[in-house]
Amino acid sequence: MRNNHSLLKNTGWIALGVGLAFASCTKEEVKVYDGKDRVQFSKVGLGTAARYIDSVDFSFADKGALLADTLFLPVEITGRTAGTDREFKVEFIPQQSSATIGQDFDFGKGIIKADSYKGVFPLILRKTKDLETIRKTIAFKIVANDVFEPGLGSQLKSKVAIFNFMVKPGDWELRMARFFGVYSKMKHRFILYHLGYPEINYAATTALEDPSRYIFSGAKFAYFQLKLRSLLDDLNSGALKPAADDPFVYPLKDENGLTILIP
Repeated sequence: MRNNHSLLKNTGWIALGVGLAFASCTKEEVKVYDGKDRVQFSKVGLGTAARYIDSVDFSFADKGALLADTLFLPVEITGRTAGTDREFKVEFIPQQSSATIGQDFDFGKGIIKADSYKGVFPLILRKTKDLETIRKTIAFKIVANDVFEPGLGSQLKSKVAIFNFMVKPGDWELRMARFFGVYSKMKHRFILYHLGYPEINYAATTALEDPSRYIFSGAKFAYFQLKLRSLLDDLNSGALKPAADDPFVYPLKDENGLTILIP
């Protein structure tokens, strides 16, 4: 009887523990699995290393004469796929923004394609004169519509900063300098132009690499280094003639008049 009593007692504690575990689930976690179709911005990376990046910088400085461009922000749904395309709704947050809708930017249609769990939200950006000296921010969030409810609260808001000048990446000295050497705005502009990206960011781990958001692993940076070093050496020496639309003058000089090299 003592053993049975102990067994019942332990079973009771286990049941209580399970109950508390379920009770500790947040409302946010529960709602994602309540059977409703929900949409949220996507995390970057894979598995447990994945994280949500809620802000993005976008510069027109490497875009030449381009007057507008579109930034595609990835989204995902929880729930069911559908046999037809479905539109989700994104709402501007003017109180947290310095940009003006219809002037500095516009929203495209956010679409989840038929039979898909993923989609994109297009943000149409315009290059205005004042972006040469200031950054403008655009804050927005996913909201409910007739088709979707909002997903995880921590993945509903996003902010994009737009400008038309080069900004030194925060991790240049820590990670990028060993690939590209001493920073200069002209070198930065050359790198982005010839890679064809609006920005490049260093992924702390391979799992966090996400080329769709211009986040690359160290192995990819090593490839960039070899490619750009060879290209710049040939352009500087005159062994290679620049393309007709290449906006640079060679040998390429930095802001202090020194010839730019990539190590």
